[in-house]
Amino acid sequence: MEQSIQSNRAGSTEEVIRQRRQRTILRKLRNSDLRKAAFLAVFLMLLFRCVFGVTFEYGSDMKPAIGDKDLLLYYRLQDSYTGGDVVVYEKRGVEMVGRIAAMPGETVEITKDGQLVINGYTQADINREDMYNPGNENGTGKVTLKSQQYYILSDDHSVSRDSRMLGAVSKNEICGLVITVIRRRNI
Repeated sequence: MEQSIQSNRAGSTEEVIRQRRQRTILRKLRNSDLRKAAFLAVFLMLLFRCVFGVTFEYGSDMKPAIGDKDLLLYYRLQDSYTGGDVVVYEKRGVEMVGRIAAMPGETVEITKDGQLVINGYTQADINREDMYNPGNENGTGKVTLKSQQYYILSDDHSVSRDSRMLGAVSKNEICGLVITVIRRRNI
């Protein structure tokens, strides 16, 4: 009988050791998974705060290219921009989306008949009746951009607030270049 008690104790001791090992292994796995998840969360946070940005387009300023409530992914580290680039910019504390119409050093004029003229050349793709120019600070319709300034227009000229009302956008006001549009319409 004493021998069976010792064998039970030995069996139970081995069982306890086995259970403790399993718990230790599970604890290590949980801690490892938590560390990985925390690292991933910090990495993604840094990635989307420093390299990429995400915003929604509210309204129809960029219609038809970008619609209301479309999700935009933009690249913050873009160093240079060209005409036609769609960018996210911040003007007077509000984040906006627009297309670069004129570059630094260029002269922009919107005529009374709604034609966009850059450096004396009429831009055929933006000739619309709904284009108007409320004038710049001097009350004239012609603006010459300084170094590091861009003239940004929205695609739907009849309803948008852009450089026609807000003035030229400086390079440090540009948040980044739009690289992806995720449609939310008709989903």
